[in-house]
Amino acid sequence: MTASHLRAPRLRRRSFLGGLGLGLGALCLPSLLPRGARAEPPGPVKRLLMLMTEHGTVYQNWRMRPGNLPEDTDWEAPLGALGEADFSEILRPLHGYRDRLLVLDGVGMATGHMTGINEHEEGHATCLTGTLAQPVDGGVALAAGPSIDQIVAGAIAEPGQIASLQVSHGSWAYSYDPSGKALPWITDPWQLYSKLFPNGPVDPNEPPDDLKTIRDRQSSVVSLVREQYNALAPKMSGEDKLKVEQHRDLLHSLGQQLENLANIVCEAPAEPDGGPPWEDPQFYFHRAQVFTTLTTLALSCDLTRVAMLAFSGLRNEHVSAPPGDLHNDYAHQASTDPTAMQVMTNYHKIHAEDFKNILAALDAVPSESGTLLDDTLVIWGNELCTGEHSMNQWPIVMAGATSHFKTGRYVRWAQKNIIKGTWGDEPQGPPHNRLLVSIAKAMGADVDQVGETSVTLKGDTQLPTTGELDRLT
Repeated sequence: MTASHLRAPRLRRRSFLGGLGLGLGALCLPSLLPRGARAEPPGPVKRLLMLMTEHGTVYQNWRMRPGNLPEDTDWEAPLGALGEADFSEILRPLHGYRDRLLVLDGVGMATGHMTGINEHEEGHATCLTGTLAQPVDGGVALAAGPSIDQIVAGAIAEPGQIASLQVSHGSWAYSYDPSGKALPWITDPWQLYSKLFPNGPVDPNEPPDDLKTIRDRQSSVVSLVREQYNALAPKMSGEDKLKVEQHRDLLHSLGQQLENLANIVCEAPAEPDGGPPWEDPQFYFHRAQVFTTLTTLALSCDLTRVAMLAFSGLRNEHVSAPPGDLHNDYAHQASTDPTAMQVMTNYHKIHAEDFKNILAALDAVPSESGTLLDDTLVIWGNELCTGEHSMNQWPIVMAGATSHFKTGRYVRWAQKNIIKGTWGDEPQGPPHNRLLVSIAKAMGADVDQVGETSVTLKGDTQLPTTGELDRLT
């Protein structure tokens, strides 16, 4: 993205000039401010950023087997000694960050194998919640509890911050509130910009316009409505009073956000331009870059500490696919048909580049620990394991957060657990609930369970799914 897509923000304090070609200009990281200017205690702020993509992966071209290590035992291998050609075709774009990566091979989504509904729906509902999917008549399945990003946001978000961002080109949900309700996406770059920078760029010579007038009045409107709720609540009882109080509390949180965003240390950059039209193949890449840039700004300015990016919308021309449907004609055949295998390999290589761009953007911002990447746990996941809807060997790449996990490694778990499912039994490694617990604990949440407490094995015995996943530290 060029400077015309998103120009550099102006800073009141120290600035850092990034030259990544991602539209990152002068960023102000709160950890660079004087101690008295920060609310949080000394030390790096914990942050979580997740990239979620679709259609599983092409496992044959994602996995790595350095030294022909075996399939039927647990093992790990250092990534630092591997050359670029030693990386799998899909993960090769990440070779430059190999010392900052933790690649997990063999973790199973057992909870996604047990309900017997459409696997895409199961995957979206369970991959970040660890719960069983809840079918919805005439709609997409929901979860039975909160997703990991919301669990982490509950532990690390400060009053006045945006608790979490959910940003997507357009996708089914990955983020769910404590009741299992899907959280909405931000799908438009300007919508994301206006949420982060409600007052827009500051130009003292620019006369107020209608939009600025509306933005200036947002806080007063919220205060007025909150006062009305306070006056109304004592006159009500039971469930109605509870609903009014919940709305009042939400308005209080919104008021804090508006006040906080209006006084951010990072001054707002210029608004992103509209970019190419949807018909242009560059539409996808423009939005991915703008979303990456604005999300990095949000994290570096401490507007939020949790963000979810769901990238989708790749088309045949992006991945050198012959005419046909990427989902039905290619993803579903990716393990058996050579053309489909290469098409979907190209597909996931693009998402590996997306992940690399996210890492580069974070790594360009200095912090107390080194860079913003060192303070941020970045995870690339998927709603399925493969395009054929399997739920074993979930493709997970983690990066950053160097004080929480031991990076620079490829960790493999053998498929020793035979999970009982509606459509048949499936061999899997450790249940992914335990990985979610590990993520939650690393980010400061005091939990020992995310989602289900056990899953059913062949023979109807139960496999516990609580506690942290081994071998991550």
